[in-house]
Amino acid sequence: MKKYIRKRTAAVFSLLAALLILIGAKITRLASAPDKNKDCDFIYPNDSDKPTTITILPAKQGPLFEQEGGFTNDASCLNKTPVYGIVKVSSVADVKNALEFARDNNLKITPSGLQHSMGGQSFLRNGLVLNMKGFKEMKLDKASKTLTVESGAVWKDIQTFLDKEGLAVKAMQSINIFTVGGTLSVNAHGIAHNPGPVAPTVKAMRVMLGNGEIVTASPTENVELFKSVLGGYGLFGVILDVDFEVVDNEMYALTRDVIDYKDFPEFYAKNVENNDQVGLFFGRLSVSPSTYLKETIVQRYTKANFEGDIPSVSSPQHNWLARLIINFSKTGSFGRWVRWALEEHVDPSLYLCSRNEAMSQKEVCLISRNQGMYDPMGYLKNKLKDTDILQEYFIPHKKMPEFVDGLRKIVSQNGANLLNVTIRVVSKDTITALPYAKENMFAFVLYFNQKFNEADSQILRKTTTDLIDMATDIGGTYYLPYQLYYSKEQLAKAYPEIDEFFEAKRKFDPLGVFSNGFWERYSKN
Repeated sequence: MKKYIRKRTAAVFSLLAALLILIGAKITRLASAPDKNKDCDFIYPNDSDKPTTITILPAKQGPLFEQEGGFTNDASCLNKTPVYGIVKVSSVADVKNALEFARDNNLKITPSGLQHSMGGQSFLRNGLVLNMKGFKEMKLDKASKTLTVESGAVWKDIQTFLDKEGLAVKAMQSINIFTVGGTLSVNAHGIAHNPGPVAPTVKAMRVMLGNGEIVTASPTENVELFKSVLGGYGLFGVILDVDFEVVDNEMYALTRDVIDYKDFPEFYAKNVENNDQVGLFFGRLSVSPSTYLKETIVQRYTKANFEGDIPSVSSPQHNWLARLIINFSKTGSFGRWVRWALEEHVDPSLYLCSRNEAMSQKEVCLISRNQGMYDPMGYLKNKLKDTDILQEYFIPHKKMPEFVDGLRKIVSQNGANLLNVTIRVVSKDTITALPYAKENMFAFVLYFNQKFNEADSQILRKTTTDLIDMATDIGGTYYLPYQLYYSKEQLAKAYPEIDEFFEAKRKFDPLGVFSNGFWERYSKN
């Protein structure tokens, strides 16, 4: 009997050891950073019936190719596309040379940064891609608070540069890995609710047109080109450099409140809208099963009386932990519950806060403007065989609860794997030719996860078109840099200016040098 018990005990311990090993292996996989680029061979929708890449030998005086032929992709990992080649850009001369080569060889050309637009906006089948990331010089006129920066510079480097001068950007995305040219081409926005979009911070920019001419565009000079290039998806010319308005780096007291989603518009109106002491603001909806798209965390960064030197900006810590938490939330309801509980009760302790002993509230979290806007989101990179898809919808303030109710219903009915919903603020756009904010709106940034298969892709496609219909029916719009699942009719309903936008593209690019997947899909009758 004792021998039997010993065997059973040994078997139980062996089983427990095996389970612990399996659990440990899974935790390691969820928390680990990738050691190579993700395998992006899955394509949706499949376009294998289209011709393969063309063959033209580069001219002797042609551009510097970093890749001839082959493929490129975007951040969705679903758009693997054959291209003529990718040109490395590090100077104005490189851009001019590439444009001349494209004209001589009847090629279409697309400027490209980090390729986080997810619908082929940063390349074209058999086209020539300009890799602008090496074109990144910057200089500062501190007296006028004007930063001049080449379009391939990434915001992370800009923030580090400005931080040393006691300055900060006025507006950018909530992630700092993108290029300036990409940001302007989609007129991006972030957690700096005033002004919201980047466009109002642009003083002037130089653009190289398809014929090689360099034109300066600003709110008072070549205004039509200025309005068209901002949010123009690279279809009008290559942005060379930009003059940005920058602001003082400030210290903020970070406060977090948990409210019901229906109270968000009133909370914003009372505490943020006309309060010039609030420098940054955003909200996040719960994806936990118990409070699904109802409970909301709102974060305010309010100007603080701070004595001493503002701490230098630094990279966030705990990437492995954040990666583990968000990847665990992909696995189901329990993972989402755990993640929301941690965001609600533990997340504040992970901020890079500073303490000011002169303040009466010793435990307040103080954080600089640069630090609050500094997020490279390294925790989103993983080893999983899946992809994460972004979508955004812009909704009038008073329609916010109605949109959230519709979002909850559509996502639940379709079975889409919604991981995150962030709420931002965008002001009415009177600057760009293709405005997504027809009035003051709340921006809903949705973050979906899907596996590399046809079924998940079809779920997300239907979810997208359903959400677009719902949003536009209540007076909202949707963001165009993402997957091209929407119809021409849906595009025209959300953007009645689209025909004028396309006509302006033909006016400024009569040779048709610039193109991308968005243009090819929606500009043709």
